[in-house]
Amino acid sequence: MRLLTLLVLICTTLGASAEPEIPEGMVLAPGARFAMGVSQLELEDLAELGKDVPHMDNHYRGWFLKEMPLHEVRVDSFFLDAKEVTNAQFSRFVEETGYQAEGNWCEHADDEREEHPVVRVSWNDAQAYAAWAGCRLPTEAEWEWAARGGNDSRWFPWGETDDKYSLANYGHDRNFWGGVKGLLGFQRIATDEVGHFSANDYGLYDMSGNVAEWCADDLLPYAGAKEIADPFRDEGYFDHPKKCVRGGSWNSPNPVFVRCNSRSGRAPEGECWAVGFRCARLISPNN
Repeated sequence: MRLLTLLVLICTTLGASAEPEIPEGMVLAPGARFAMGVSQLELEDLAELGKDVPHMDNHYRGWFLKEMPLHEVRVDSFFLDAKEVTNAQFSRFVEETGYQAEGNWCEHADDEREEHPVVRVSWNDAQAYAAWAGCRLPTEAEWEWAARGGNDSRWFPWGETDDKYSLANYGHDRNFWGGVKGLLGFQRIATDEVGHFSANDYGLYDMSGNVAEWCADDLLPYAGAKEIADPFRDEGYFDHPKKCVRGGSWNSPNPVFVRCNSRSGRAPEGECWAVGFRCARLISPNN
């Protein structure tokens, strides 16, 4: 009887400590408590980081208001795609299901771009793909924690300072003539193949730049932000439902817009050539 009890205890202990099996193409992001968002004291630092952005001195308080206040959140362990969903992957989903996408994703999905991230997919399209893949979209808290890769850095996956465009795909045509081309409609999409730059410490690629990424949440003021939300309501910012978008893109003009805690939003039926997604999955007892 004692031997049986000992065997049960050993098996239970081993089962409790066993690492979950990580699905192919995903990484494990361990659960944690962390400080999400930015504080009032950090607004000046953000203005300095984005000093090359026109009108930054006049508008930075309003631009970064939606990231306040700094607050503690808890995320449980989860799996996240190591790389953004590619054109090839989304094409397979469409072919196998006959799904009619809201977004014009085919426009930038030619044979030479199969391993580039899919873009011009709506939030609804991303949700449909994730469900087909047995996954879901990450919450923005999960996304922000995973982007940091377990580091104390609050700005970028690689640290606190701008890397001069060497570690992420952003800031294309970041000059006067680039702006002119954009205004005239001559700008070309400038995504890289997924995984072109080094991964963060969790093994995640392109958490800053390449394409911004849909998250599961509605874009709303953070909890405890009543005094912050009012100016946004006065400007109509929250009048129309939006879904969170994270990570910045190749089209982001300055590193201040590709930080781990930078957040924006788009209508769930909307699409953009700078927005894609990656999938998340909960850790189940079978993993």
